[in-house]
Amino acid sequence: MSFSMSVTAVVLAGGQGTRLRPFTYHRPKPLMPVANKAVIDYVLDLLELSGIVGKAYVLLDYMGEALETHLKGEQRSIEVVPMTFKALDTADAVRRIRHALSDDFLVLMGDIITNCDVSSLWSAHKERKAVATIALKDVYNPSHYGLAVLSWEGRVCSFVEKPRSHELYVVSIAMRAARAKYSYANLANMGIYALSYRLLDLLDDNPHLLDFGRHVFPYLVEEGYPVYGWHSEGSYWIDVGTIQTYHQANADVLDGLSAPLRPSGIKSSGAWLEAVKELSGDLRPPSALGQEAVVKAGSAVGPYAAVGKGVIVEEGAYVVNSVIMDGAVIGRGAVVSDSIVGGGARVEEGARVVHSLVEDGAVVPPGTFLAGALVPSSRAPPEVAKRLSTGRARAA
Repeated sequence: MSFSMSVTAVVLAGGQGTRLRPFTYHRPKPLMPVANKAVIDYVLDLLELSGIVGKAYVLLDYMGEALETHLKGEQRSIEVVPMTFKALDTADAVRRIRHALSDDFLVLMGDIITNCDVSSLWSAHKERKAVATIALKDVYNPSHYGLAVLSWEGRVCSFVEKPRSHELYVVSIAMRAARAKYSYANLANMGIYALSYRLLDLLDDNPHLLDFGRHVFPYLVEEGYPVYGWHSEGSYWIDVGTIQTYHQANADVLDGLSAPLRPSGIKSSGAWLEAVKELSGDLRPPSALGQEAVVKAGSAVGPYAAVGKGVIVEEGAYVVNSVIMDGAVIGRGAVVSDSIVGGGARVEEGARVVHSLVEDGAVVPPGTFLAGALVPSSRAPPEVAKRLSTGRARAA
């Protein structure tokens, strides 16, 4: 990533993160910790590593005050400017800050982790004089993402938004029939765009264009504007938008797949350590321990455990392939496996938590066995508490 230029970036970080509930009841999605670093920090790290030395406008809405407080504590070479307001969708948010933009600019979603070369994306955009250049990534199953169909020259010919299996089949048949014209791959929209300044006029003139993926890019293609895809081959990318991808992102980052993006702290014997308070138990890499974490004698943490700030893992406890958020307590002899335990939650003595979600501040009683359960806190909305019945719980 050798690119270095003053470029304005716009980071969209205002979504409610409904698919990450119950954890986004207590924090905005961009503050979800991945290996003890907030997702938004990985996005800003990417800009710095790509040589971006201009401003980064971070557009906030849902729980914006928490994000703004976090961003104000950041010490970066790029100038981070948080801006909070209500917007109807992604393109509408950019439309509302056109007064801050004076040239072509980047847009990045605030819920992705990727090590793609943004400098190459920007260079391709400028060389082609495109109205929009969209970063694209090969995915095994594109049904959860927007799919772009490209010509052999890389120009976007059409979009299929979150296609169903039969739609993918029809697209593949059509492309094989016209293979002299089209280049086919399962290319998903990565949520990173290089955009022309003149696009802002189009947004102002067409207030019905609210979302980039669903409205703006299909409109541009239909109207014949030059929209190109930039294929990010060989890079790591994940959309941290669901419980499953969030859990996967923690494991991937611990495995080093996102390098040079990295967790906080110092790597020692395969584990990422911050200013740990006590480490008397067995730490099995890859794992991460946050500031003031306590791992007592006779306990085992890892592999694939992300243990946050101030977490206490008591004697004889075992944590594997799990995320334990700040201030949680894992009691004596308790087991947490393939699970997410929210901030300030307690898994009491002898409890076993497997493939489950424990909300911030919730308590798993002593000796309880949970499998595939959702444990709400006393503050949980009624619909969350009701979902507890989807799991299985019994006394050990």
